[in-house]
Amino acid sequence: MPKKTTWLEYDWELDGADAKFGVELSYYRSAPDEKYPLLLYFCCQRKDDKELAPSDTARIEALARKCVKRTGIRPAGFVQTKLLRQYYFYCEDKAAHDKINLIASKEKKLLCRVGGKREEDWATYFQLLYPDEVKYQTVKNREQTAKMRKMGDNLESARRINLHVCFRTEQDRLMFEVSARQSGFAIGSPEFISESDYPNGVVIYRISPLTRADIDALTVRVIRLAQKLDGKLLYWDCNIVPKSVSRRY
Repeated sequence: MPKKTTWLEYDWELDGADAKFGVELSYYRSAPDEKYPLLLYFCCQRKDDKELAPSDTARIEALARKCVKRTGIRPAGFVQTKLLRQYYFYCEDKAAHDKINLIASKEKKLLCRVGGKREEDWATYFQLLYPDEVKYQTVKNREQTAKMRKMGDNLESARRINLHVCFRTEQDRLMFEVSARQSGFAIGSPEFISESDYPNGVVIYRISPLTRADIDALTVRVIRLAQKLDGKLLYWDCNIVPKSVSRRY
């Protein structure tokens, strides 16, 4: 698959269930590419309908690499649930579909299906695979909490999370503070961010653990509140809570 420097994998939801996403980031600036107007689906699952094991996932990845190597198609990304992984490729013509279909038909262990459609606007890439602000924040959450865990932090321990949010105008910030307070956040001091298109900032607080579900739900909520007023979440921070320390709020 693509080089690690341009390939991103992140956790999100699909139809209300946990899912893993992969996307090739380097296409973003040049997409849609008129030379690759066809979208192909390559979906694999176990024949016994059981959940995918790590060995199954590795086998599917190998099949995807074979598809790219033999056809020259452009791998846009994938979505994986407990039961299946589906890759999305963009290609030049139907010949690639026929070659991938042949690869799928020769697979003995997994059940593989191939489909496709004309998609000149690359809607699947932009709307499904490429992470928006909310999705990408979960990637940053993983990176930040991983660093904190290495420092001995007890992610399951509740503590005050400081969320730094910014807006274009002071009026937008003040209106956000009202909606944030109504949503259960405590409001801190305003912050001025010089040389920024979003100079009017504020810190809001919420008591929360740093488990994946908790911190993701928190940042998703804040981002969506801010987006209503053309604002954005800059970052969040908090104190380290060592595993040997127990706090009560």
